[in-house]
Amino acid sequence: MIESLSIFLNLFVYLILCLFPIRINLVKQNKSLFFSKNFFDILSLNLIINLTVIFLISFTNINLTIYFYIYILISTIFNFYMFLIYKNYFNFLKNINFIFFIIINIIIFFNLAQNPILAWDGLENWYFKAQNFFYNLNFFDLKNNIGNNNYYPHFGALIWGFFWKNSILHYEYFGRLIYVFVYLITIFSIFELIEKKNFIKITCLSLLILICYDDFLFRGYQEVLLFSFLILSSKYFYFYFLNKKFGDLCICFVVVNLIPWIKHEGYLFSIILTFSFLLMINNFFKKTEIIIFVLLSWILIFLKNYIFYLFLDLNFFHGGGSKFNLNLNYLYEFIIIFSKGLIVAVFKYKIWIFIIISAFFANKYKFFKSNQKLFVKFLYINFLLFLLMIVVIYYNLYLNSNIDFNWWIDNSLDRILYSVSGLFIIFIVLILNNYKNYSLK
Repeated sequence: MIESLSIFLNLFVYLILCLFPIRINLVKQNKSLFFSKNFFDILSLNLIINLTVIFLISFTNINLTIYFYIYILISTIFNFYMFLIYKNYFNFLKNINFIFFIIINIIIFFNLAQNPILAWDGLENWYFKAQNFFYNLNFFDLKNNIGNNNYYPHFGALIWGFFWKNSILHYEYFGRLIYVFVYLITIFSIFELIEKKNFIKITCLSLLILICYDDFLFRGYQEVLLFSFLILSSKYFYFYFLNKKFGDLCICFVVVNLIPWIKHEGYLFSIILTFSFLLMINNFFKKTEIIIFVLLSWILIFLKNYIFYLFLDLNFFHGGGSKFNLNLNYLYEFIIIFSKGLIVAVFKYKIWIFIIISAFFANKYKFFKSNQKLFVKFLYINFLLFLLMIVVIYYNLYLNSNIDFNWWIDNSLDRILYSVSGLFIIFIVLILNNYKNYSLK
């Protein structure tokens, strides 16, 4: 009974985390700063802000538990004050989509509670990092971490340890519940773009969650966070393409630059996102802010690697190496093994089947508005660059790794495809909004 109540309390804490510092009804009063249409935009934006603050604090000696209680107090007072001023302030609680969001969270929370075990990667590479923050240590204490791979970033383990520590029972899996919440709020946020009735929206949401959900990934893996942050990045890139709002570009900047701190290959994800954005600079009037966005992002990627070089460890290849060979026999064998693994991975995470179908129809984008066409082009560029990145990564592993290449294919290709799929789910949203206008001409 106590454990069940603690799970509900965790959910309540996450909601408080999403209700400050930006108030919900900002959406209706000021559209000049952010292109936001619904409360899920504000909830997800507050979540990004607060997780970023926690991330920055991890580099200091500030006690994370003290910060947690101060934040909860301030947020509670703030929201109580907003309620006194605006009697309808919490009306979003009655929204059918929000109620459905809460129900799905509770279902998955209890599903995780019934089987809270950690998988190999979670236990071997991430658990001890989370434990570091459970004991209120900071980033620089990770050099004494007893886990493997000190060149792995710490953001996912940080929020895992943070919410593990600041739960009532201090059960380890309580920290991982935040992964579920982030996963769901980003999916709900992107599907709020669907211009259909709530029944259709909830049906689509249910199907997507069913297709994308894999309880194995919530056993300590970080791919679900990459997946979620790529969903958010796609949404706010979309907003920027539509309205050219500086505020949306700022959100893109924060999200894109948190990705390298989630998982090792995240720095490659961020480079691709920023580079593809730079390739389209001629389509924008405000070229300077795009150049600044890209250059600052690259500087932060360099800074991240420099910090690891100084204080932890640095490894760009992660099992690979610098040897490169275009021997035809090597290429043939690689293509055969990689292609088989790719097909298996696509059918394991069936969301890719829907993404590919949607991307095909989006190619006939005569029904899209001009700014939507640019965004679709942006997605196609990213699709090609991410595919190239994955091929190069695995060809490098094929040539250089001491571990059997089939092991790499069987144990990691599906997860990297799952991560990347978050960026392209918006293809499905665009097709759902425009399918009536579809033309083969």
